[in-house]
Amino acid sequence: MKLLSAKGLLNFNDLEKITKKPKLFAKDDGNFWQDPYISEHLLYAHLDDDSDQGSRKYDNIIQAVNWLCAYMKLPEDSKYLDLGCGPGLYSENFFGQGFDVIGIDFSENSINYAKEQAAEFGYPIQYLCKDYLEIDYENEFDVVSLIYGDLCVLSHQDRDKLLKKVYKALKPGGFLIFDVFTKYYFETREPDQSWYISEEDGFWSEKEHLLLQSHYKYKKDKVRLDKYTLIFNDGEMRTHHIWKHYFSVKRAIAMAEEHGFTVKDYWANLRGKPYEVGSPWIGMIVQK
Repeated sequence: MKLLSAKGLLNFNDLEKITKKPKLFAKDDGNFWQDPYISEHLLYAHLDDDSDQGSRKYDNIIQAVNWLCAYMKLPEDSKYLDLGCGPGLYSENFFGQGFDVIGIDFSENSINYAKEQAAEFGYPIQYLCKDYLEIDYENEFDVVSLIYGDLCVLSHQDRDKLLKKVYKALKPGGFLIFDVFTKYYFETREPDQSWYISEEDGFWSEKEHLLLQSHYKYKKDKVRLDKYTLIFNDGEMRTHHIWKHYFSVKRAIAMAEEHGFTVKDYWANLRGKPYEVGSPWIGMIVQK
């Protein structure tokens, strides 16, 4: 979409549209996870241990894996499916605990990095670059994980679809590990809009552009949206949506039970911190 007409004039109607609140789960201009430039920056964010922007800090990942393995008490060579594995940070640590591991992610850059690491260190981990909404396993895994809010970024329809597939993929008695946002994650964030000029080699594009950042609240649906609109100097415009669904403990339990799972336990994180009101996250383990 372009903001400039064939005569080089600014289209005010289109300009007005980009500042309006989109409909719930409205589509954006493409899957940025597969954009070569953006996915490279996402990989950097995953690997930046000074920040929690892409992944949790590595010490926290190690603590979480150790805690979860001690909790589940599964035998060596149990099968683990890491959905949204990114560069393999959890996959490698579950492998280190004796699991037979498959990692799936939509980002080719992240999967290539994970494969390179596995080859360098001799880890027999299978990494697949694909949409995890398309998995089709049956009674195959002892553990499946969706960690760092992966369930929260999906539409209601896609989340239901994925949970049905995960249930099918698990062996009887198998565990699903996940974490979700609570409303307290957004406690200091109110709907707003801001903009700035991004020079070359910004996060979203290597070209100079104006970036409009918008944050919207869908209170009835328990959803937030971070919308990023890029406007380039030739009038080209591109939008990216990051949806964030949040839960209470009651709603997270209901979601799991509606899909046939039994809730085993929940915490304020996946390292066993007791949950209390005001926690920004809920970490949960459920069983088929």
